[in-house]
Amino acid sequence: MIGFKFGGPIEPDLFYDREKEIGFLLNKLLEIKRGIRHSYALVGPRRMGKSSIIRLLEGRLVEKDIIPIIIDCEGREIAKQAELTLELFLNLWGNSVLDAYFEHARAAEKITIRLKKSIIGTKDSIVLALSEVLGRVRALEIKTISDYLNFRIEFEKATERRKPSSEELMQLFEDTMNLSERIGEEEGEYFIIMLDEFQNVGKFKLPFPFIPAFRRHLQQQKRTTYLLTGSNIGMMENILLGGPFGGHIPIEWVNSFDFDVACSFLRERFAGLSRVIEEDAIREIAKLTNGHPAYLNWFGEQCCKEIGEGERIPIELVWDLGEKIFERDGLMHVFEEYIRKVSPKKGKIFQTFVEMIGHDLTSPSEISKHVVRSTPTEIITYLKRLEQRGFIRRIEEGRYVVVDEMLRNYVKKKIHST
Repeated sequence: MIGFKFGGPIEPDLFYDREKEIGFLLNKLLEIKRGIRHSYALVGPRRMGKSSIIRLLEGRLVEKDIIPIIIDCEGREIAKQAELTLELFLNLWGNSVLDAYFEHARAAEKITIRLKKSIIGTKDSIVLALSEVLGRVRALEIKTISDYLNFRIEFEKATERRKPSSEELMQLFEDTMNLSERIGEEEGEYFIIMLDEFQNVGKFKLPFPFIPAFRRHLQQQKRTTYLLTGSNIGMMENILLGGPFGGHIPIEWVNSFDFDVACSFLRERFAGLSRVIEEDAIREIAKLTNGHPAYLNWFGEQCCKEIGEGERIPIELVWDLGEKIFERDGLMHVFEEYIRKVSPKKGKIFQTFVEMIGHDLTSPSEISKHVVRSTPTEIITYLKRLEQRGFIRRIEEGRYVVVDEMLRNYVKKKIHST
């Protein structure tokens, strides 16, 4: 039964109206087998379905005998236990490449350890895991993998009681970036590495800026290509359209459904769940959510919780849910998480965001009149920070709009009005 799902990547059978994007990217990425490398970026607001797209692509690439690798550049699993450092991120990258290759080569029965699970821990436990894999991998006679594992083991031993030196980190970076390419050359394989929330690697600036160094490797590789995703629209545009990429990686945009597509989505899903919904209610949900897939799914889930099979969903319920979504039993926790990302200390950047929304303003000169002791020049700086964090977007010179309409409504109702 195909229904609604709010939160997290969705299963392939729940996908809707993204075949155009998936088909386009798949065709471009597959050209690596013909010696034509296309790296692309998938950019759009939060909860728009980018992670779901790359997970669906992952399955289709496997079917085409290409090795796909998804790397979470936020390091969410790592961040639960430790700060995501450059060293840990590179270990995540290298371990992900090896796990994916072993799975592809059907070596998973012999190599039962999943290295992605051996990133956090004592140095002894990490060395033990790497050594066990090295012992099992010798039978495969793949020099690249043996050399990499030997280096990693020595690196872990050398840095057991101290931080790695700049030279050691640079060597770790070089060996990690080259790993998929060298395996590909030695074994005749092709890799597609999908870097989810790529803008986060920009924080790695010491002992060297990560992005320019990564760009250098990307240019040289022939058997590895990349799909970069990002939710911080302004930051992704700065990275991809400015230096060091200089516009050489095309951007594929992931946007909300348009009004008619949103209505069709709701009609089909409610019908599949044996719910009858008034046309006015469908149009109201599409209008309230502005076609945002995540919020459409939330409204759908809530309607189905309230109304049983065969019963009619009235517009009055939609109006009630339009209020509930901003409350504690709705999505207040989601909006508050966004607010913390706007500006944790709720200083001038936060005030700029709130006043911009509260008074329906788009220009720095207008906003500055409502933010205490701030000039238009200062407001421009704050707006650029908000743009980099993915909350607003410049629509023309000197004018900005909020990306997430539902977040805008939350701020207007719950923050500015108080």
